[in-house]
Amino acid sequence: MSRVKISHIAAYTAGSRRVSSHEIEARINHKQALLAPGVLERLFGVKNRYFAEAGTQCSDLAAGAARKILAQVDPQTIDCLIFAAASSDLIEPATANIVQAKLGLTCPVFDVKNACNSFMSAIQVAASFIKSGEYQRVLITNGEILQNAITFNITDEVDLLKRLASFTLGDAGTAALLQRSQDESGILYHDIRSMGKYWELCVIPGGGSMYPQDCSKHFFEGKTSELREVFARERGDLIEKCLQKTGFTRNDIDHYFIHQVSKNSCEALAREIDIPLAKVHCIVEEYGNTAAASIPLGISLAVQAGKLKKGQKIMIIGLAAGISMSVSLIIW
Repeated sequence: MSRVKISHIAAYTAGSRRVSSHEIEARINHKQALLAPGVLERLFGVKNRYFAEAGTQCSDLAAGAARKILAQVDPQTIDCLIFAAASSDLIEPATANIVQAKLGLTCPVFDVKNACNSFMSAIQVAASFIKSGEYQRVLITNGEILQNAITFNITDEVDLLKRLASFTLGDAGTAALLQRSQDESGILYHDIRSMGKYWELCVIPGGGSMYPQDCSKHFFEGKTSELREVFARERGDLIEKCLQKTGFTRNDIDHYFIHQVSKNSCEALAREIDIPLAKVHCIVEEYGNTAAASIPLGISLAVQAGKLKKGQKIMIIGLAAGISMSVSLIIW
C-alpha cells in the first residue's frame, strides 16, 4: 500500500504584531516589580512572539494558511477538512465549520483537539482516512490565538510561578494537505502515548463544565518543572521503537522537529535522546510557544528557507498537556 504524504504545508502570521519579552515583562510589572529585566529570555530563550490583532479569530489564522495551499490546489478536490488546535473560536460549533465557511468549501469537516498534539493527532486521523480510501485529500488547518490565555494581573510570586510559562505563548496559523504518495515519500511511522493521570499539571480550567462561568479560570496555569520531569520519565522507548520499526538510526534523520515550549527544553531533549542539536529546528526564540501550530510552523519555515528538501527524512516529536507524547517519521 502506498504511503500518505504531506504534499503542501503553509503558515500564516500576517497582520500579527511582533511582541518582545521586554514588553511582556513590562506588562507583568505594571503594578509591582515581580520580574527582573531579561528573565523570560534567560529562562525560556524566547525573545519574541506574535500576537494577532484584536478581533482576529482562530479560524481567520487557519483560513489564512489554508488559502496559501488552495491557491495551488483545486478546492473542489478537498474531500475533508479538519481543524486541529488547542484554541477554538467557540465551544459550539466546531471551529472547522467556520473555517469551511471562510474558505467556501463543501466537504465534511470536524475538529480534532489534543492540546499541543492536536495537529499531529489530526495527521494520524487524516492518514487513516486516506489509507482506508474514505477520502483522497484531507486539509488540516490550525489557528492558535494564545494571547487570550495570558493574564497580566499577577497577584504575587506564587501566582507568577504557576503562570510563568504562559508568557512565552504566541499566535499563529498553519495548514497542511495530505494525500496518497506516488513515490517513496510519506509517513513511515506514527505512535502516540497518553497518560491522563497527569492532566492537572497544565491546564486552562475555564470554558467547560468544571468552571462554566468563572472568568478567572480562562487563563493558562501549569507546573512546568513537574511536567518536564514527567516527559523525561515517561518517554521510555518511544523514539527507540520508532527507529527499530523503520530500520533507521539517529544519524539517518536529516531534520528533527520538536514541539517548542522553550529553547532550553528543546536543547535538553536533544541531549537526553542523543540527537545532534544542529539538526533540531528551534523556532521558539522568534515565535514563542504556539501550541499545536509549533510543529507545522517549524516545518513550513524550513521548507520556505529551502532547508527541507524532497527525499530527506524527518522525525517529529510531539509533547502536549494531558499529557501525551508522539513521534512520527516521514520521508519528505
